[in-house]
Amino acid sequence: TPEIILKTFSQYCTYVRKGKNIVLEPSESLGVQTWLVVFCDEINLPENDAYGTQRVIMFMRQLVEQGGFWREDNTWIHINRIQFVGACNPPTDAGRVAMSSRFLRHAPLILVDF
Repeated sequence: TPEIILKTFSQYCTYVRKGKNIVLEPSESLGVQTWLVVFCDEINLPENDAYGTQRVIMFMRQLVEQGGFWREDNTWIHINRIQFVGACNPPTDAGRVAMSSRFLRHAPLILVDF
């Protein structure tokens, strides 16, 4: 869920004011200029909602496409040095859902067949 991603951010990132913007980036305690890589396993497992979308996938799409998110206090938060990596099975496998092309246009795909 998006809440799990935000919880991960709260554990490893800090909010920094840069000019008029508020930026979420990895904490300096992890190292200067360190990147946070968020690995999402079974990324195509969430079911579609009533609108035909997967909430967590659309949240990650917003983070990648627009570079941030709206916090509960209606403040736009920019993200910096945060990357997403995902793994999934083909959508033909049981319980898997085809991922949105709106999301996939931001993600290079690699198929490993065994």
